[in-house]
Amino acid sequence: MEHTVIPAPIGSPGRRRNSSGRRSSAPVGRVGAPAAPLDERMIEFIRRQEMLLVMLAGGARSSRSGPEGFIRVPSRRLIAWPEFGSVDSLGLSLSGPVRLLLLDLFKERAGLHLMGWASLAPFAPPALCGPSPAAGTGPRPDFWVRVRVDRAHFAE
Repeated sequence: MEHTVIPAPIGSPGRRRNSSGRRSSAPVGRVGAPAAPLDERMIEFIRRQEMLLVMLAGGARSSRSGPEGFIRVPSRRLIAWPEFGSVDSLGLSLSGPVRLLLLDLFKERAGLHLMGWASLAPFAPPALCGPSPAAGTGPRPDFWVRVRVDRAHFAE
């Protein structure tokens, strides 16, 4: 007696219903076009923000806030913001893969998603990003969190 085996469909019913049934020919690990640097609109958007949502690879989430301009853009592939307190007091390890979300719900009604690699650097205002974010007022930041931006896109 011969049995015909029909393979089970792959994916959820909703995904199968919305799929065209064709597979991507893009190599694994590459989604879309290669990473491009931040453009002028993105840089200006980042500089106007007062809050930043941080999602680390391990699933930890946090937010950072400050006055407009506390997030610096020293180059088209690097952003940085000041951190206060020791690394241990943050409760998060800010080194490694990171996703950032910046939202403007009032003016542009858009969100900017950034993906990249975070690292810590000692606080040195002139060397990295210009004058101190709070020159002469309040506590002095202990270090910068720098993110090398690999991918960036707007969600509007």
